[in-house]
Amino acid sequence: MQINERVIKLNDKPINEKGRYVLYWMQMFKRMSYNHSLIWAIRKANEFKMPLLVYEGLKYYYPWASDRIHTFILEGVEEKRKEFERLGIRYIFYLQKDESSPKNTVAALAKDAALIVTDDFPCFIIPGHNRRIAERAEIAVHAVDSNGIIPMSKFDKEEYAAYTIRPKIKKLLPDRLKPFAEEAVEKDGLGIELDADLETQITVENIAELVSQCDIDHSVKPSPIYRGGTANGRRRLKKFVEEILPDYETTRNKPHIDGSSRLSAYLHFGFLSPLEVALAVQEADASQGSKDAYLEELIVRRELSYNMTRHNPVYDSLEALPAWVHKTMREHADDEREVVYSLEQLEAGETHDELWNAAQREMVATGEMHNYVRMLWGKNVIAWSRTYEEAFETLVHLNNKYCLDGRNPNSYAGILWCFGKHDRPWMERPVFGQIRYMTSGSTGKKFDSNKYIERTRRLEHPSLID
Repeated sequence: MQINERVIKLNDKPINEKGRYVLYWMQMFKRMSYNHSLIWAIRKANEFKMPLLVYEGLKYYYPWASDRIHTFILEGVEEKRKEFERLGIRYIFYLQKDESSPKNTVAALAKDAALIVTDDFPCFIIPGHNRRIAERAEIAVHAVDSNGIIPMSKFDKEEYAAYTIRPKIKKLLPDRLKPFAEEAVEKDGLGIELDADLETQITVENIAELVSQCDIDHSVKPSPIYRGGTANGRRRLKKFVEEILPDYETTRNKPHIDGSSRLSAYLHFGFLSPLEVALAVQEADASQGSKDAYLEELIVRRELSYNMTRHNPVYDSLEALPAWVHKTMREHADDEREVVYSLEQLEAGETHDELWNAAQREMVATGEMHNYVRMLWGKNVIAWSRTYEEAFETLVHLNNKYCLDGRNPNSYAGILWCFGKHDRPWMERPVFGQIRYMTSGSTGKKFDSNKYIERTRRLEHPSLID
């Protein structure tokens, strides 16, 4: 049941009036500011005259769990702990290392809670988490949407493409593209006593040791470039608005230079709010053309992907594609592929195409891939796979395994775009049919591809990164 435009009541269970605290289960909005979930939890705690307990956990068995993802998340823990302590809010982080670690931690904390507030994220494992806690808990569960500038509830169906959602966003934006006040708890919760087994002490110094103890994929190393946390996200945001945004119109499609925002990982993990980013862009000393170009991506394109994962239950498969794509794929399913590569060859970047190999190297080494070559990367996997289904599975696996911004609505929308989602039919071609076609030859002429290729070779040797 929708309580307001951002809050959904996930079950019909009562408030526990004998609870010791309100519990905010922080899953995806890992920040202190512009966080509607946190604000709702504070309001409910004040309403019930209770303290607030914020719980954040990290499992070892989520899909594609690795040193890279674990490290990026843990790098944001200590700053939150310090800030919550300053605000009089009890914050605990629990790292579940392996099969022997305690389980059902949220349920254990819920026994003494009046209400559970959690994050309403429409993708990956979060909807399942929310369904299960709503079923198992004996108290009310509220899920709060802090994903975008426009609440997801403002769109009651899946939008076909950017051109259908853009005018709706434009109409709603003036009332929401503005700062809002943070709120404070009235009752200090720092003295809340809890089971010591449910808390892991995280510091910057012990992250690597803790990650090494987890039963996860240790072959995907932490990024040598990108560090997690809101402070690091804000440093990158500052660099973007001051040094990159003024020329963004011309630099955003040039992967050989640092000409794009590189904020997607911070947005995915909720270290930064899209509202904070949008306000910083609005206030920047840059041309309106550059601002508009970036805000189109941050708001229209990003919120289109969230709309898709919210309303399309098969967003993580080719079934999500429009009818014209299914028709053209049926007609070209048996087309001969000029070359077919195995998953192992693709993962190692061992193809005949040096520009594609460079994009793969950037992703594997850093956890990021420039958006311009990311489109080409996806298109070529379609050309080099035996079937469309195999190509989709390969792209999802590689993207979600290596990219810090993987497992996100933007990831699934971007991969599906390579197959024609949110696009239109193009000229008929072998294999692709009417799906938009891209080649490394034509794409590479639009920027200094040789410089990009050489830069990614240096990524294999972190000491040489400029």
